[in-house]
Amino acid sequence: MDAISSTPSVISTHKLSGNLALLALALSIWLLERRTRLGGFSLVYGGLGQLRSLAPELAGLAACGIIAGSIIFRKEHNGLSPIPAEDQKLWQDINSEWPIFMTADSLLGLQCMLRMVLLSSAVLRSTDSSASPFTNEPALFFFLAAACRVTLLAVSPPDVYHLDGPLGGALNLALEVLAVPLLAFASRHVLAVGLRRLSLCFAGILAAFFLSTCNRLALADPGAEQLDVLFSLARLLESLAALAFLARTCSLGGSSSGRFTSFAHALLPVQQCLGTYFMLTAWGAAPLQEVPELVGAGSPFALLQTTGIAEAGLYLLSLVAFVASRSAVKEQGLDSSEDFRPPLYIEV
Repeated sequence: MDAISSTPSVISTHKLSGNLALLALALSIWLLERRTRLGGFSLVYGGLGQLRSLAPELAGLAACGIIAGSIIFRKEHNGLSPIPAEDQKLWQDINSEWPIFMTADSLLGLQCMLRMVLLSSAVLRSTDSSASPFTNEPALFFFLAAACRVTLLAVSPPDVYHLDGPLGGALNLALEVLAVPLLAFASRHVLAVGLRRLSLCFAGILAAFFLSTCNRLALADPGAEQLDVLFSLARLLESLAALAFLARTCSLGGSSSGRFTSFAHALLPVQQCLGTYFMLTAWGAAPLQEVPELVGAGSPFALLQTTGIAEAGLYLLSLVAFVASRSAVKEQGLDSSEDFRPPLYIEV
């Protein structure tokens, strides 16, 4: 993306970070208390045996961290477009604001890498993933969002909407393209959910498109406003995916189990926090404030930042609901393979 600099409001950002940290701490204490009462201390369920069963995912995360760390350590700009000579001073200012990642774009690059680990797990554990909250409507919204991002990258000039910094350029483009068929595979059963649920999906997509056209940035060149619409649309579709993920978590209840389900519930909040933090800090303004020179229509910053925060909250609520359901199953001595769906208001 275009380099944008100007120091954000430190106080506002720190306040928001502090609130998120308190929320995470409260959730951690609640989970620890739940596990203590059940006689264990696993993050989701099952203890060390569960961690061993997630060895491929953990290896993928480790490889992702090593690759990202080694690329970032080289401190090179890998974007498709070189930094123009007249923007070198601006680029140096951005690097000084992001001494580790070099630029806020690296947050989206890292998010994309984590997404690939999640999608690889969904394909390798297709039996587990097909019975998880990730499939059907959430996977459909994720697929449409990925298609929007790939279309955006395909039709945008190299210096617009392509990621700058160490994790941008060809690496990010390849990962975004690869995500599309993987998400198509994950959403392959969505047509079987029924006309009513498909109608709700269609209504959500129309609403997201309408909001995108009315609330868009102004990063693209004049006459190419559709690029700004695509950017907003991709992010709003991911918001719908988070909402659908929570709805399916509550719907499936204690019957939703499996290694992929546990992994998805743990990784999705982390993945979303990266995108949310980017939207809050990358524009040179305090969170939830518009940047007039970057506004194409409406209030895109307020909309996209608010929905980004909401997404993180929805994934955390999904995690709480999932753990509560699994704990209820264990407390009642029921096997997870039985058709049992405890109500999700239990201790949530």
